[in-house]
Amino acid sequence: MKRLIVMIVLLAGAWSGYWFYASGQKRAAIEDWFTEKQEEGWQASYEDLSIAGFPNRVDATLDNPSVENQDGSIAWNAPFLQLLSLVYNPSHVIVIWPQTQTFITPYGTVALRKEDLRASVVFDGDDASSLNRFSLVGEDMEARTERGSWEASELRLAAERLPGAVSDYRVALATSDMTVDLPLIGAGSLPNRIEKLDVDTHISFEHAWDAKSLLFDRPKPTSLEIVAADIEWGPATLTATGLLELDETGTPEGEIDFSLKNWEEMIGDIANSGAMSHQQAESMRMMIGMMASSSGDPRAFDATLTFSGGMMRLGQLPIGPAPRFSPH
Repeated sequence: MKRLIVMIVLLAGAWSGYWFYASGQKRAAIEDWFTEKQEEGWQASYEDLSIAGFPNRVDATLDNPSVENQDGSIAWNAPFLQLLSLVYNPSHVIVIWPQTQTFITPYGTVALRKEDLRASVVFDGDDASSLNRFSLVGEDMEARTERGSWEASELRLAAERLPGAVSDYRVALATSDMTVDLPLIGAGSLPNRIEKLDVDTHISFEHAWDAKSLLFDRPKPTSLEIVAADIEWGPATLTATGLLELDETGTPEGEIDFSLKNWEEMIGDIANSGAMSHQQAESMRMMIGMMASSSGDPRAFDATLTFSGGMMRLGQLPIGPAPRFSPH
């Protein structure tokens, strides 16, 4: 019996020592990340860092974390951020955000509110040097910007590295009951409710994602394959597939094939809202109708959106500069 007690005490002491070692490693990794950003000229700080969860968990909580890049074009701050993991599986991290947080982007400030937002992140190895898979779930999301706002009852984003790949990922996005309030939509030109948005893609990046990439230092995409996209917006439904190659600046080259169904009803809604005249709507109906007639289904507008030389065209019709796909 005495030997059993001694063994239990020794095991308990060893486990306690291992927990304090693991908690120290997590604290050091977080502190090193903030120090590294500061040395690079970033504004990066937090008021307090606490580690809890003994004996089976190593849970880190940062109070009032704030990060801003060198020129102030990208920043983030929140009341807190939690990074939760099991002591024996540090490569699997649960990230929990507060109900409110603020992002500054090159396109303006975004104030995000939500009922619940958390992510599951799995790395290869304890050093978090390569992302294996990632899933994020948000409920009752609301984002407000200077240009408008959007709300969604549920948002799901998932990424998983493709088998045998180093920096190629399958990325899927799904939302339900999304309400969009943007100037174009707010004027009544389009319905403000998107009933369904499902997008399944394969994306290649210049290098693998790691722990630093999840907030900043995101690798540039080099190609984007739309495996399937399905959007239900008002009376119209849109499906699309395609492949785009991206250069150093994120400018795409390639084609996206899409099918827009019930396009006549959408044009009618836009005309009835006053966003375009009925004469303009009739001209658009005639033009799309001629293109749609070749598909065999006059209610479906099937076309190819081509990206070439920094420009876009619909079929043979030029429509303007191509967007850039940038991680920042």
